[in-house]
Amino acid sequence: MLNWLKKAKKNSQSYSVFTTAFDREVSGNDLSRDMSESDRDIWEKQINAFQKSTEPTRTKANLQAFAHVDKLLTNSSKLSGSTVVSIIIDHSGSLKGQRAIIACLLIEIISDFLSRLGVRYEILGYTTSEWRGGQSRKQWISRRRPPNPGRLNDLLHIRYRDAFDTSPGPPWSVYNILRSDILKENIDGEALFWASERLKNLNSPKNQIVVISDGAPVDDSTLQANSPDFLFAHLKAVIKDVSETPGFRVAGIGVDYDVSNLYPTSLKITRMDQTYTELPDFLGQLFD
Repeated sequence: MLNWLKKAKKNSQSYSVFTTAFDREVSGNDLSRDMSESDRDIWEKQINAFQKSTEPTRTKANLQAFAHVDKLLTNSSKLSGSTVVSIIIDHSGSLKGQRAIIACLLIEIISDFLSRLGVRYEILGYTTSEWRGGQSRKQWISRRRPPNPGRLNDLLHIRYRDAFDTSPGPPWSVYNILRSDILKENIDGEALFWASERLKNLNSPKNQIVVISDGAPVDDSTLQANSPDFLFAHLKAVIKDVSETPGFRVAGIGVDYDVSNLYPTSLKITRMDQTYTELPDFLGQLFD
């Protein structure tokens, strides 16, 4: 953990973390396992409603993506063995309703696209364990609130799918995004750094990260105790660092949010139909 902290500070000279003692990394199945029977019943009904309502859109998107997949496979027979992709999804409190539906739809379409290409890919999520700082803030208060404490909340990083999974498409657990109780604060810079470090450990010559987000990084506890641009500046620094790393590319998809000022390659999705009119072209360009 200390090694991680040193690397995190390296990405931005002004960035710091008050404590990592309460950070958690869990699997998607772990999130699903702790639900009560009544909550699980509600969740499964949400998933069924999502799948029924989005089936026509998914079909159109997949049909539009076929041409890109065929072209990419024709032009690069080595694509499947040389490239690894990390899809990371912002689980912020604002990702509810239509935004959550679009986020799940994006994950399904991107996963299907990558499965057809035969490339390895991960699906990761990020949020915080608590609102208003959690245990990190309580510890800071108990130590008499030292100034400029740095990140002041408990990270929750979620592994939905790792790169060694050979099953096509996203796992069932990714639909935890539809659960409002999971969605809290979003500390994007550290999530992007986490995803890039996971890819580095795979030693692939080509690495593509796709960030799905519906807003700027926000954690009230952290921003109240530091400068207002503390998290945003760190995210920009990490994007720059990862983009300049040989063999790495970063792209962003904004859900009802423009991310073009952050990511060198980006797409804004505000309507369901864009997942089949614009997303397939965007995905095709990532591997040209």
